[in-house]
Amino acid sequence: MIRPFVLLLLLAGLLSANPALAKTLSKVVAVVNNDIISSYRLDKAVLAALEKYPQSNQLTAQQFDQLRENTLEQLINEKLAKQRIKELGLRVGEAELNAAIEDVQRKNNLTRTMLKSALEAQGMDFASYRAQLKEGILRYKLLGREVNYKVQVTSGEVREYFREHIDEYRATPKVRVSNISYPLPVADEEKLAELRKQAAVTRDLLSSGEPPETVLAAQGDVASITDLGELVESELTEHMRKALAGLDIGQVSELMEMNGQLHMFLVTDRNPGDIHLFDRVKGEIEQIIEKKKTEIRYKEWTQELRDDGYVDIRI
Repeated sequence: MIRPFVLLLLLAGLLSANPALAKTLSKVVAVVNNDIISSYRLDKAVLAALEKYPQSNQLTAQQFDQLRENTLEQLINEKLAKQRIKELGLRVGEAELNAAIEDVQRKNNLTRTMLKSALEAQGMDFASYRAQLKEGILRYKLLGREVNYKVQVTSGEVREYFREHIDEYRATPKVRVSNISYPLPVADEEKLAELRKQAAVTRDLLSSGEPPETVLAAQGDVASITDLGELVESELTEHMRKALAGLDIGQVSELMEMNGQLHMFLVTDRNPGDIHLFDRVKGEIEQIIEKKKTEIRYKEWTQELRDDGYVDIRI
C-alpha cells in the first residue's frame, strides 16, 4: 500500500511539474447537475487543505481518505452554490468590486501598489485576487438571500440562553478593603490592654463614618492603614471571610490578632457582580445564537440544493 505521505509527494510532483499531463490523466470524480469535478481539481484541493495541517505527513490512510472525502463534499457544495448564483442572475459590477478593493486598502492602510506587492509575496497576482474577491462577494449575496435572511433570533431565545449559561457570564463578587493595624507590644499586658482600648475607639469612630485619615492622623505612628485593593471574596482565607461576612460599605470588622499585630478591616467598596449583566452580554449572546442557527440553516440549504439537483459521486 502507498503511504499517504508518499502519495502526496507523487500528487504534488505531478500537479506542479506537468499540469497538462495531470489533466490528461484525470478522471471525473463527481457530476453536479451539468458540471463535473475532475480528479485533478480534487487533488489540487486536497493538497491545499493539507497545507493547513502541520503534521500532514503523519496522517493515517483512513484520515487521508476522510480528508479527501470531506474536500470533495466541499467542492460539490461550492459547485452547487455557483450554479445557484448563475440561476439567480446575481452580479458584481466593476464599480462594486473596485469599491470593495478600496475598502480593503483603507482598512489595512495600503496603497494599490502596496496591496499588489503584498499579494505577490503570497504568490497571487492582482487579477486572481480580483476574481477571488468577486467570488466572495457573490457568495455573500447568495447566502444573504438564501440563508441569512431566514435566520431570526428572538429575545426569548437570548434570555433562555442567558439563563442556561449564567455561570459563564456572572461577575465574581469582590470587596475592597482597607486594613488598619497596630503592632502588639511584647510581654506587656498593661500596654496591650491600653492598645486594645485605643483600637476599639478607632473602630467606633470609623463605624460612625469618620474618615480613616482623620482618625489615624491623631494617633501618630501607632497605627497604619493599607489599601488591600479589590479582593475576590471566594479566594479569601477563612478568617478574612468570617471577618468581612455581612459587612456593608463603611462598616468595620471586629478586632483580630494575627502575626503579632492587631487588625481591623474597613469595607470601602463592594462589587456584588454586574447588576446590568444581561444588557451587557445580550449582543454577544445574539451573535452566538445567530451563528449556530446560520450553520444549521446553511446545512439545510446545501441539502436542499442537492435534493433539488443531481449529484453523482464516482469514487
